[in-house]
Amino acid sequence: MYGLVVKDSLEIGEVFIKVERFESYLKYRRSMRGDVKEVLLDRNAVVETRPIYSLFYPSYVTGYILVSFSKQVVISPKSSLRIMLQLPVDLAIYAYSADFYQLIDLIPLHSSYKYALYGPVISSVEATGYIARLVKEEPVADNVAEPLEKHCLARVLIVNKTQDFASVSKILLDAKPLKIFYIPETWKCYTQDIKMILNSGEHASILYEEKPCKECVELEEPEEFKGLLRTLSTEMLWGY
Repeated sequence: MYGLVVKDSLEIGEVFIKVERFESYLKYRRSMRGDVKEVLLDRNAVVETRPIYSLFYPSYVTGYILVSFSKQVVISPKSSLRIMLQLPVDLAIYAYSADFYQLIDLIPLHSSYKYALYGPVISSVEATGYIARLVKEEPVADNVAEPLEKHCLARVLIVNKTQDFASVSKILLDAKPLKIFYIPETWKCYTQDIKMILNSGEHASILYEEKPCKECVELEEPEEFKGLLRTLSTEMLWGY
């Protein structure tokens, strides 16, 4: 579960976590498929679980997520449709003390971590665009959908501003401005609302908008995103 204080032990599938408290320090120990990690912490630290985008295992490569739809979404001219997407997340283990926090461990929750290029290939040795974490998901037009375990639910409003029918097969998201929210001590995780504006047959603008629910808690910013330039939108210049 997210937002859970680990006071003793926690078991998630093949992962076993134990926090031992001694007189002057804490010892965090995690075992996973034969791999063991241990961290020593001072006695004032608190160990908690958090959701985190599946971008940091086994190492951080990119902040972009390219969601490939398992079926196309077709929008009439000057019309709109809201869809729901399930974005994969991993489990982050943080150490907290007052308002300070530090990522101490990362638990991968998925078996496959693939990447792709969004953009044109100019030649066999030259390309342009964005390297992105590749995710294949089924879009659903169900306003009451709930987040699946190990996923964040993203509500995407697709707005077709063109004079023609538009067929959408993918969306490029930037995880740096796209915030994660969760409901403490549950597996429920959400992104902020997303608006995808189809400006032409090739160009779409992705806007990051409202908080998804009143009881949701906003996730703290990952270390890898601190100090990076943030934009309020993502531009898809090479088709959608």
